[in-house]
Amino acid sequence: MTTGIMLSYVVGCGGGSAPSATSSSSPPATRSAATPLTASMSIADHAVLSQAVPWEVTVKLAENDIVNEVDYLIDGKKRWVEEVPPFFFNDDDQLLAPWILGNGDHVLAAHVVTLNGATTDATARVRVRAGNSAHNAIVGTYRRTVTKADQQRVTSYRVPSKGAFGEISPTGTWTMHIQPNGEIIGVDPDGDTAKPFVEPYRLSGATMTMYGAAVWDQPNPDEPNLFCEPERPSDYSWQLSGPKLTITGKQKVCADRDIVFVGTWTRV
Repeated sequence: MTTGIMLSYVVGCGGGSAPSATSSSSPPATRSAATPLTASMSIADHAVLSQAVPWEVTVKLAENDIVNEVDYLIDGKKRWVEEVPPFFFNDDDQLLAPWILGNGDHVLAAHVVTLNGATTDATARVRVRAGNSAHNAIVGTYRRTVTKADQQRVTSYRVPSKGAFGEISPTGTWTMHIQPNGEIIGVDPDGDTAKPFVEPYRLSGATMTMYGAAVWDQPNPDEPNLFCEPERPSDYSWQLSGPKLTITGKQKVCADRDIVFVGTWTRV
């Protein structure tokens, strides 16, 4: 499992010279102290978060040790685990959308465990300030039918190898629940509510920005639902007229996401 913020993996070096075998009035050289295990995070303590940001952890290891896993905790609850460097929170190249946490104070922590059993922690106490009042205009449940024409519409910029599972977004009736906390929870035509896609969004006037999947907030993060790999942020235009929400693409960033979102949705 790979996810959200990029972690740098740094191996510390230890060593020194051995005592001289010949007689000398100089004191023998001594081995330098072993490098201690440490971890640091790209999100600083007391940071104020209003935008989506990467959550990067840098690990400095003692000699001859290796990271077994990095646990990411939000307000004391484990929300993501990385086992293979580079260590990302929320899948490779994805971001932490802080407004999902809610405005106010939160504690972000990284707990590192090595194969030799050593542990270390890094903690940042942060404050989220991300007004979501604009979202109230479009909060609700919507449906729309995705057709083959939607699939064909993105042919010029769809790269199949960049899809999360190498599959095109399927046709059929999709459902999306636009939440007041700035999160879209969607269900594909299979109707499996246990495996939704979770997409953070922000509104600024007539622009809707989608930030890529919040894999960590899905019911089963081990089976990430992403439209692209990686799923980059991109801007869309939106217009609400009665029960109809029309979303128009402004950038050609993630074709499989555009297949689903770009079009007219009906509030149900």
